[in-house]
Amino acid sequence: TPLSRFFLAGLLFAQSTPGAAAPWTIGTAYNTGDGSVAYRELHYHAPGYPGLSSRVDYQDAEGEVIVSKQMDFSRSQTAPAIDQTDLRTSTRVFARHEDGRLQVGYQRNADAALRTDTIRLTPNLIVDAGFDPFVRSQWDALTAGRAVSASFFLPSRLDTISVSIAPVPREECAQVQGDVLCLMVRPAGMLRVVSWFVEPLRLAYDLEQQRLLMFRGLSNLLDARGEPQDVLVLF
Repeated sequence: TPLSRFFLAGLLFAQSTPGAAAPWTIGTAYNTGDGSVAYRELHYHAPGYPGLSSRVDYQDAEGEVIVSKQMDFSRSQTAPAIDQTDLRTSTRVFARHEDGRLQVGYQRNADAALRTDTIRLTPNLIVDAGFDPFVRSQWDALTAGRAVSASFFLPSRLDTISVSIAPVPREECAQVQGDVLCLMVRPAGMLRVVSWFVEPLRLAYDLEQQRLLMFRGLSNLLDARGEPQDVLVLF
């Protein structure tokens, strides 16, 4: 799974059951090729954590839930516990805090073996939706034009990768209007040549509210055929 697949969304993420509350924000993902709707993200508030969600339901263009994700920010906002299941393929990803470390697991489908490992917790570790709080924690540096680095968890590899998050010119985020902070994310150093990350990711944040408005790049979800999809997500 590429960085962007668990970074996207990764970005905003109620312990409540579906239908118990209205989503606080909805993201619509468009295929960059033909502009059609690829899926929608319904984000449900995490009680006690403004601007974050403890559940995200992904729906296809017809409104059927295809992926469900649970998030827990009680141990860390930048490295939350996650449990995500693709209802189409039974692909599952989880990350749990245990004894000061992060226990992680990945299962490609119901017939595949569950792979597990342990990740060391560091101050700059980002897990999935923890990217959004990380950006806000680095807001002063980013708005001053400085790049920051982080270690991002890649679920399918059960490993982390160093990434660079850098402000770029406003025209890189032309899909949204208003005053925004436009960011580009890419693997740091020599890892830029790795095949799974050919194009950088672009994100736009509202300058006043520090809220994600746009994501463009490889999605965190595969399409119905199990293939990567390049999307523009607008919130």
